[in-house]
Amino acid sequence: MMIPLDPRLAAAASFARDGTVLADIGTDHAYLPIFLLLDGRAPFAVVSDVNEGPLLRAKANAAKYGVTEKMRFVRADGLCGLDPERDGVRDIYVCGMGGELIARIVGASDYTRQPGVHLILQPMSSPEELRLFLGAAGFAILDERLCEAAGKRYACLLAAYDGQIREYTPAELLLGRVNIEKKEPLFRPFAEGWLARVETQIAGRRAGGLDTAEAEALRDEILAILEATP
Repeated sequence: MMIPLDPRLAAAASFARDGTVLADIGTDHAYLPIFLLLDGRAPFAVVSDVNEGPLLRAKANAAKYGVTEKMRFVRADGLCGLDPERDGVRDIYVCGMGGELIARIVGASDYTRQPGVHLILQPMSSPEELRLFLGAAGFAILDERLCEAAGKRYACLLAAYDGQIREYTPAELLLGRVNIEKKEPLFRPFAEGWLARVETQIAGRRAGGLDTAEAEALRDEILAILEATP
């Protein structure tokens, strides 16, 4: 019996490496690690959450699908309190949170900077804050995947530490340089959605008598990207 994943979690699961132990931070229901265990791509999973309720749901789901013995459950804030080296964790998932919170979790752990460790990050909001942090902290964004779930579009990032500092333009922070280059089928509606938000911001600032130069520059950059998008 295979557990179903919505498109958002399926995008994150697509970055899993065969035979790699994973950690799912802020697991909630543990659907993602259970799916990868059942699929045979992961031999073991560490799941954590800051609250007891989600861990209880995760344990119940693990028992339902018969994978309890392949999982370790930890109540922890981010990666703090985990021992990923002991478990051999190499794929770390932090999904379904705001970009700023994901950045804080990644930045608070030295283990995220270990060679061979991949980060699979899926921000529900403020993706620009997450990309800004990754670039400034020496993490390379290796790939991104766009998805649509419940009428909303999201980006899932694959990142790894290499120590190189990167700078991004405002539109690259918002849309993702990889997404701009790949131009997946979802990219145009994804970019148009952000364009609409920026235009709303410009209108609001104008109505309030506030400066709009920065927002207008971002709008123009997105428009130029869309003009070059099929």
